Amino acid sequence: MTDNWDFYFLNVDDKAASIFVDLGAAPLVPDASLPYMAYVRLKMNSPRADGLSSNEEYDTLNAIENLIESQLVGNGTVYVGRCTTNSLRDFFFYVNQPLDWQNRVAQFMRSFPSYAYDADTREDAAWSTYFSYLYPSDVNRQSIENRRVCYTLERNGDKLIEAREIDHWSYFADSDSRNAFVNDAAALGFSVRKLSESVDDHRHCAHLWRIDVPSLDAIDDVTIPLFNLAAKHSGEYDGWESVVVK
Repeated sequence: MTDNWDFYFLNVDDKAASIFVDLGAAPLVPDASLPYMAYVRLKMNSPRADGLSSNEEYDTLNAIENLIESQLVGNGTVYVGRCTTNSLRDFFFYVNQPLDWQNRVAQFMRSFPSYAYDADTREDAAWSTYFSYLYPSDVNRQSIENRRVCYTLERNGDKLIEAREIDHWSYFADSDSRNAFVNDAAALGFSVRKLSESVDDHRHCAHLWRIDVPSLDAIDDVTIPLFNLAAKHSGEYDGWESVVVK
């Protein structure tokens, strides 16, 4: 539907999982013309020990997904995401009518005879599979945004190995909530850069900083505690920023 796709990791039924989803579809759906959820479930041939996809199978799984987009999408069918877990890869779609779905998938899978698969549909006019299963939670969405900022720093020559001051912004409905947040954040080593109030929307901002390394492996451990603290005090964590260190 859109070009705004990204992935995140989580556990599904206590097993490692990876979800790749069209984030940009969220404000556009549910689409009343596509009231049925449809899926294709592949049993991977060479999964990793934890049930996720392996480098060995990467090219084949990519080829399957590329063909899905060229052969199954269109004619009242949109592709919205996939989940990989427990040695399975599930591709999810929304369709205008379910009657020929299994036949369409059977024709498509003839190109990949070594794969066992299943396919089915169910009515889902509210797009609950997209919103409740594929779309990330607020915490997972923050992890996605963290990774995007790291990639931007890398594209500008940052190796993401040097500690530096990292700035963080959070917003609250009143100064008491903001100040309680600041006190809790101080216990985690964060210092105040600036406290301010917006006259237009009556939001109270806490601009904090701390010296950290904004690496892909570490940045969630830096931001998620602040994210949770802001939520604890009925506020909203609004992200972070770092200078580029080359």
